[in-house]
Amino acid sequence: MPKTHNEIVTCITTYVEAATGGDPERLGSVLHPEFRTGGRFEGAEVWLTRDDAMASAARQSGNPVSTWALETLEVDGSVAMARISSPWQGRVFRETITLLHSDDQWRIVFKAFDAD
Repeated sequence: MPKTHNEIVTCITTYVEAATGGDPERLGSVLHPEFRTGGRFEGAEVWLTRDDAMASAARQSGNPVSTWALETLEVDGSVAMARISSPWQGRVFRETITLLHSDDQWRIVFKAFDAD
């Protein structure tokens, strides 16, 4: 499990750093081609595809990367679920991330989030 745990943490670190720091190519490397995300931001429901998420990351170019904290991690074979929190742009994002071990690496397939 330590190797799997470390691989998942690396995947999530890449996701947070690339999404908040403005690196769409790096973000794309950890998002599954069928990635989707949905959640609440500023009181509105938001849904994004992989391409939408990468375009959003491109708009963050030059921003400092966010820190994040792992709250829980569950792994069951080739599927994992992580709960994280990260402060970003004056809010705390609470995210539930579903990962799939695909093409010999962990990739994010879905993310649900709520931002304060």
